Amino acid sequence: MSTDTGSRENHLIESVLLSDGVVLKILDRSKKIAGDRWQVRLTARLEIPIEAICKEAAPELPPADELRAALGDPVIYEHDNTRQFVDEAEKPRVLEMLREAFRQQALAYIATPGFHRKYAARQYRDIMKRKTWYPDDSPSANQGDPSDTG
Repeated sequence: MSTDTGSRENHLIESVLLSDGVVLKILDRSKKIAGDRWQVRLTARLEIPIEAICKEAAPELPPADELRAALGDPVIYEHDNTRQFVDEAEKPRVLEMLREAFRQQALAYIATPGFHRKYAARQYRDIMKRKTWYPDDSPSANQGDPSDTG
């Protein structure tokens, strides 16, 4: 039995070197779903090192070690765009259309000098907010006290 090489995941389409040295990877994560039909999925992925985020002091960010502990290193940003049930003959055209739409609509924003810092700050705030909602990191922790019957 042969394997379908057309259904590979994470096929690198393009790498874009941003001005701060971070590389944006544009990936084809398409997969065959039934017969000649595909789920066409394009993912733009940034792996942003903490040192790239923290190279300049920023009041909205904690110290680098605290940021690393909360978000990991590197900080991952992904943007997905998916089309369902695409005919196999149309897959290359649809994938290119998704790639071009990403380049026109989002690439300039992602490439701005402050994007990485703003993205990391937002992710950090979201994590800290969740920790105040669920102090022990358990979503069920604040769903009521079983002894509270009133």
